[in-house]
Amino acid sequence: MITHHLLPEAAFNALAEGGGDQAAIQLLHHAQLSKHLMLLQAIAGASAGTDRGSAAFRAGFELLARIQATDPGAGAWLLGLPHLGGWAHDCLIRLDQGSPTDLGYFACLAAAAAIRVGVPFELDVPVRHGRIRLPGLGSLLVAAPSAWTGLCCDGEQVTAGDHFAADRRLLAPDDGLAGAPQEWSGTPAIRAVADGLAWNVLLETGDSYLDRYTLPISTGLSPAELQRWRNHLRSAWDVLVRYHRWAAEPMVAGISVIVPLTPHSDTDLVSATTPAAFGAIATSWPPDQVTLAETLVHEFQHVKLCGLLDMVPLLESGGEKVYAPWRQDPRPVGGLLQGVYAHLGIMRFWLAQQHAETGQDDVLRAQASLARWGAAIGPAVRTLQETGCLTQAGLRFVRLLGARAGDEASGAVPDEAREIAGEAALDHWLTWQIRHVATDAAEVADLADAYRRGERFPAGAQPRTWLQEETRKVDSAMRTRLLNMRYLAAARYRELCADGALPLSEPDRLLIARRSGEAVRAYRALIADCADPQPDAWIGLALALHQLPASPLQATFATRLALLFDVHLCLGGRVDPLDLAGWLT
Repeated sequence: MITHHLLPEAAFNALAEGGGDQAAIQLLHHAQLSKHLMLLQAIAGASAGTDRGSAAFRAGFELLARIQATDPGAGAWLLGLPHLGGWAHDCLIRLDQGSPTDLGYFACLAAAAAIRVGVPFELDVPVRHGRIRLPGLGSLLVAAPSAWTGLCCDGEQVTAGDHFAADRRLLAPDDGLAGAPQEWSGTPAIRAVADGLAWNVLLETGDSYLDRYTLPISTGLSPAELQRWRNHLRSAWDVLVRYHRWAAEPMVAGISVIVPLTPHSDTDLVSATTPAAFGAIATSWPPDQVTLAETLVHEFQHVKLCGLLDMVPLLESGGEKVYAPWRQDPRPVGGLLQGVYAHLGIMRFWLAQQHAETGQDDVLRAQASLARWGAAIGPAVRTLQETGCLTQAGLRFVRLLGARAGDEASGAVPDEAREIAGEAALDHWLTWQIRHVATDAAEVADLADAYRRGERFPAGAQPRTWLQEETRKVDSAMRTRLLNMRYLAAARYRELCADGALPLSEPDRLLIARRSGEAVRAYRALIADCADPQPDAWIGLALALHQLPASPLQATFATRLALLFDVHLCLGGRVDPLDLAGWLT
């Protein structure tokens, strides 16, 4: 039933600091049950038709009421399924648009819950591609020629039309055990246990309402591929329980489904969550168990924040887009908040993981990752506070988050790791500026005229800027990739550098080789001698300058790169970029 949910101050504070125990996550989970029941009531109010789908939905809704009365735990299982959240979200959008809806899916959801605990029912359910899908359990292959068939349970046996009958206990998620009917395909189930802490999770490969991410869901996994996922998740769970129990214990209560994604290439790693499917984490295949453990922590942070936002408003609507140190695109304030919270979890992960690693490259990855995100969170928190979009609760949340991040980042990181992380962060910031910061053309022209006349830079001149998509095209992906590979894949980085066949310009080769003075001269000559704009070279010049001893020019390039580029372009090129930067400085 729908109830009023209160979040105690202690739970709010723990969540704001990136944590939260099992009890706090249970509070978020219980709020989701009420949310899903409210969504179902909204669907019921908007779908009072006489068609077969509407009738199936009403029958499923009545069955849910009987399940709740008979076995409240089974009702809670149904209302807590990420599948239900994904379907209800899509269903309401379609109802609002007047588009066709899959109302019969809810009858399948209710049937799955009833079969789990033996509640009798008789339902009309949809058949899709020759299968009855029972979300959270699996799917049943039937020979029904039509799009609908009867599904029944007498409390012990399940029958589907005239074509199938089996003990209901055999219709369960597939945990690798034999005995299920050949017509049954159980949703792959994984039980991971480490140091007495067990995590039960479904590997969902067939439900269209969880196929909602930027990459498609991985369907039709072979037995070998399924076992590979099982082994990898169990290994990642061992890492989490051993070194990150603060995340593992609440994850037991918060994550019930993993959605494997199909990447564009073997080197891609994409992970995601959605507020529509609380409790589900989607990810493509990770390269190792530590990366998968980090991914689980990262995405669990998003799940927690989505659940909290359903209970406590942290943001007002509106606000301009801003810079996020982990994204290539300008982000709305809500997106930045999600990113900050996720990276607090990532920082906490690497803070502990650096002490668990033994290999030199693995230690470097942990330390540089810690330095990279530890330095990024503070400025991002200040950006959030300056937007004016945070509620009073949001201000308090962000203040606690920032304080925890500051405490975690206060530990010493070796100079090499800090240097590598700083260079990767600077490359990201410079590239983002060139791509997205637009400048007022008239004011840029005035500055160019002043430079031509040999006048001093006008005191206090601050040309107007704004953000837009792809203001200038940047093509420095290989250089950026190498800067990040220095710590994310150090062995591969060394191999590529030793090979000498990288598709890099000569200035980029000098930069990567840390022949900084030569790189500055090469970029400087390329920019000054070329009539065409060279945005990639401007970023490289700024990076090369920052490899040299401190100078005032470094700050100018770091903060006013877009303005420098546009004034130089207005001058027609063939102007010494360092002379122009000195003038601006």
